[in-house]
Amino acid sequence: MAVQDQITSVGAGAYQGYFKRDVPREDPELTHVGSGTAMGEYLRRFWQPVCMSEDLADLPKAIRIMGEDLVAFRDKSDQIGVLHRHCSHRGTSLEYGIVSERGLRCCYHGWLFDADGTILDTPGEPPNSKLKDSFRHGAYPAREEGGLIFAYMGPTELQPDFPVFDGYDLWDTRMKSFEVTFPCNWLQVTDNYVDPIHSMFLHSSYASTQLTESFLLRPYCHFFETPGGSGITHSTTRRTTGELVWNRMNHAVTPNIGELGSPWEEGLEPALFRRVYATRWSVPIDDMNTVMFGWRHLNDFVDPWSKADEGGIGKNMVDFDAQVARPTYEAGQRDPGDWEALTAQRPIAVHAAENLGSTDVGVQARRRMLRQVLNGERGDLLPPPADGESRPIRTFSQDTTLRIPRRPDRNEDWALLGEVGRRINDAIAAADHLRGEDRQIFVERRLAEVEAELGSGP
Repeated sequence: MAVQDQITSVGAGAYQGYFKRDVPREDPELTHVGSGTAMGEYLRRFWQPVCMSEDLADLPKAIRIMGEDLVAFRDKSDQIGVLHRHCSHRGTSLEYGIVSERGLRCCYHGWLFDADGTILDTPGEPPNSKLKDSFRHGAYPAREEGGLIFAYMGPTELQPDFPVFDGYDLWDTRMKSFEVTFPCNWLQVTDNYVDPIHSMFLHSSYASTQLTESFLLRPYCHFFETPGGSGITHSTTRRTTGELVWNRMNHAVTPNIGELGSPWEEGLEPALFRRVYATRWSVPIDDMNTVMFGWRHLNDFVDPWSKADEGGIGKNMVDFDAQVARPTYEAGQRDPGDWEALTAQRPIAVHAAENLGSTDVGVQARRRMLRQVLNGERGDLLPPPADGESRPIRTFSQDTTLRIPRRPDRNEDWALLGEVGRRINDAIAAADHLRGEDRQIFVERRLAEVEAELGSGP
């Protein structure tokens, strides 16, 4: 009998390693992002950050986004360009190009490319040559915002307005950009945006306390699809004292944006509708690497404790713990954070090998939503083509702490936390027709009403 035919067990009982050696394939529909893939085409329908403004001084910057080799530059007239990296003439990389008054000139034969792909000069050709007018070099629309360079890499006729999120112009907010690289697939990084329960364990229980001690408290979790189809929020409600209940909502904006609350929030003082602390895009470099670009929102309303460290925000630096790789492998083993937990799920997380539980509802809902878009079932999750009237995208990340005394019965108080979470979500959703300060005032008033009603007891 051949060796491989001598197996009699069917894999029951302890020590299952032998029967679980084979790793299933990753889910290509959701994880693969190259040209022509379903998810790659979807992501290309949105403006994506591709590098930091500080990268573009007097030299071009080689970048790789969604499997495409590109070069970004700022010419001497302050025009931003994102071009296909290899020269249309003989293929030399334009990362070695010469930044010109207008455009980028190839170092090899001097061809000059404008930011829109127009070939401005082919100096080795005869004066009457029409070669430069016969085609265009590959180029993408680009713009600068808040210390980041964005590009639109989809079909030109479907280019949307540049996204503007509400709340950014409140409270004299200043933006500080940052960038963190992850050697893993983009989806597992964004799945983390809808996994609130990991904060209890990864960030609070087993190694160092990476967030405040209030994150150790088990939350009542809800997941809501936001009005207008912009994504999913996870809502966590915790009782922090006998008198106070803290609700946090983080917003996973379709397809790859996370709007997050402050890591220093404790829920130990009354607060109404404190808004976003950080915005993060998880942009695929390719199928097995991701670059997270983001903004820290610096203002006294979201950070009344003045804990921001502007000097700690930048290239592979964020001013809150566990977001970048630990300095050594041993340090990562002893005190892992998000970076270690996400990159350690294999280069591409294998969904078929997962065993999802009740706390994974948000992850399941978000993956289902993305699949529905790719299958043509959710046209509302596609950005409309630009009409020149950019409307602020309403975001739902927030922290609220209400004075609602503990109920005598433990089960009754747990149910109360669920009611608080639902009522806060309803109050914020009711302001969906408002913008800016009007929305802030409306929500604060509604939340005060929730506190007055539920704080008075049954």
